[in-house]
Amino acid sequence: MKQSDPPQARPPLATLSQSAVTLSASHSAVAPTLVRTSRPRWLLLGLAVAIIFTDAVGYTVIIPALPSFMAELGLGETRAGTLYASYGLISLLLYLPFGLLVDRWGERRWLTVGMLTLGVASLGFWQASGFWTLLGCRVTQGIAASATWAAALPLAARLATTERRGVEMSVLMMAFSIGVVAGPALGSLGQVRDPFLYFAGVPFGLAICAFALLPRHAPPSAHVVADSVAPSFFRDGLRRELVCACLVILVTCATLGAIEILLPLQFSRLGWTRQHIGLFFSGWGLAMLIIQPLIGWWSDRRGRREPIQFGLLAAAVLTPSLFSALDSIWLFPLALGTIFALSAALVPTLPLMADYLTDGQSGRAFGFYNMAFSLGIVLGPWSGGYITEHLNVLWAAVLVSLPLLVMVPLVPYLLRHPHPRKV
Repeated sequence: MKQSDPPQARPPLATLSQSAVTLSASHSAVAPTLVRTSRPRWLLLGLAVAIIFTDAVGYTVIIPALPSFMAELGLGETRAGTLYASYGLISLLLYLPFGLLVDRWGERRWLTVGMLTLGVASLGFWQASGFWTLLGCRVTQGIAASATWAAALPLAARLATTERRGVEMSVLMMAFSIGVVAGPALGSLGQVRDPFLYFAGVPFGLAICAFALLPRHAPPSAHVVADSVAPSFFRDGLRRELVCACLVILVTCATLGAIEILLPLQFSRLGWTRQHIGLFFSGWGLAMLIIQPLIGWWSDRRGRREPIQFGLLAAAVLTPSLFSALDSIWLFPLALGTIFALSAALVPTLPLMADYLTDGQSGRAFGFYNMAFSLGIVLGPWSGGYITEHLNVLWAAVLVSLPLLVMVPLVPYLLRHPHPRKV
């Protein structure tokens, strides 16, 4: 009860009913008014997890095919990096406007449309025969990701409980990691373009599930519409905790994206087959899957800052070491250490965002977060490919790791005297 309320005032029955619906729908942010709320929390959270998994498969299924596409189309590292990074470039432009629309209209239509678009893009890859056609399909994948991530993250943040937010939201990272396992494994099956056909039916099925299971949302109140263009929109986006999460996701995803484009190309030059590359990245994703819930638990117990700082520093050291040991027995231990470090920096950023969400504005907050993610997976692959082509791969690994080191002292500065957490 606010201090300005009369001490003995009793709210009318209609107010109590409305509050009950709102509290049952959200622990971390106030969503638009729900018309129906009959679906259990675990079912809707499971749907968000399945959609993130599917998007991750679509993002990484191309990895084993990259060397084949390069040989078939005569692409250099810069063009290959552009192809891979175009997914994030279009997402960078669309995440924030889509996040604003999620705040107004809810998650249902955006998850449905996003999955339908991903299915269409996969069928396009199956038929693509030139660089520009492949680029168009990759851009379409990025549009699909903009819609699905803009809606799935606010949905999960709304459903997660305050006390176990780090663990529960790490399930999304686990889903992404499982997709990172499944994508390269699927991409190594059959002929080069066959995996895209095998995959296409999954997003179409999830589009039907999203349309059927997610509740409809009523139009937003006048307060929400007016607030969406208020100056607080910019102030909320510039809060230190949100800036910290966005900067960490930017530098971490840039490093991860560079690794995902450079390692397959280097492995191919060492004589690895497409199946071997797919198996390596499946193991890479499996390690992420095992590690990430432990990091979520770590951040719940010790705070978000400790694992983030450790991960940034360790990843900055291990990434160049990984590329200097590509043809040695240290490759696999260094790969395991690198993915642990990147996960330690990455996983706590989601609950850090959710800890400080503004009521009714989770879509826009995660819009900033997703923009940082997209900028990372644009800059990382492109800069990694460019530096490799003009210098060498070790220089690329060193230079893409430098922003990780810069962030190490910035994290405690940005998280000093944090604002009270959202309950």
